[in-house]
Amino acid sequence: MKNLFIKLGLLDKKKMLLIFLGSLAVFYLFFSFLIKGQLQAIRQKEPQIIKLKISLDTLTKELAQMQELKNKQVKLDALSLAKKIISEEEKVSLLRNISDIANKNNIQIIQLRHAEESQSSKQEKAAAAVKAQLLLVTLDLSCDYHSLGNFIN
Repeated sequence: MKNLFIKLGLLDKKKMLLIFLGSLAVFYLFFSFLIKGQLQAIRQKEPQIIKLKISLDTLTKELAQMQELKNKQVKLDALSLAKKIISEEEKVSLLRNISDIANKNNIQIIQLRHAEESQSSKQEKAAAAVKAQLLLVTLDLSCDYHSLGNFIN
């Protein structure tokens, strides 16, 4: 280490100044060309980065709202299914009411069947929430168009 300092001390001041100025020139060129270009590129990308951050924030808010609405819809589906639930004893009464409405509208019921059918996945979830099963009623009717519309109404 001492030898290095001795050698440096032996260098003349002109050589030391030349080394210092050369190093300074290299640093100046490095910063003026390379770093300056990089900083300009970063400045140009900054507005795009800000727009992306805003878009991501908006997206997360909208996703949270969508999830909340989805949860509300599942609850509403379960409630609407719960309002339509009838007991086993009321099935016969329901079929009789359908027959009475058909007779009032001059519709001849050829065949009336009911059966528990498999449900769609959405209906299965709602039915499972209230422990219910769908009742499929199949009607074979003989009537004109207007009578059918009154019956459905």
